[in-house]
Amino acid sequence: MKKLFIASITAALLFSASAHSAEAPAVAASCSGCHGADGNSVVPNFPKLAGQHAAYIEKQLKDFRGGFRKDATMAPFAKNLTDENIKELGAFYASQPAK
Repeated sequence: MKKLFIASITAALLFSASAHSAEAPAVAASCSGCHGADGNSVVPNFPKLAGQHAAYIEKQLKDFRGGFRKDATMAPFAKNLTDENIKELGAFYASQPAK
């Protein structure tokens, strides 16, 4: 009985995680060149975004956009992001499994 309960909980968690995975927002296409399509960059110089907390990603993007965080590569991408774009990106990358 205990094994059945554990298997049920495990299956529920697996299916709920995939059900909550966000679809990539259109603006994520410009991120994929450096950070990978799912946020799992294979280049050590570019951070992995997959699995990061949405609030963390949102703060970093807002800091790049506002000029509080300086980076010659990120600044041009972030400057045109709307608050909605940033929220979508945070949710998307947070929903991706880190590899």
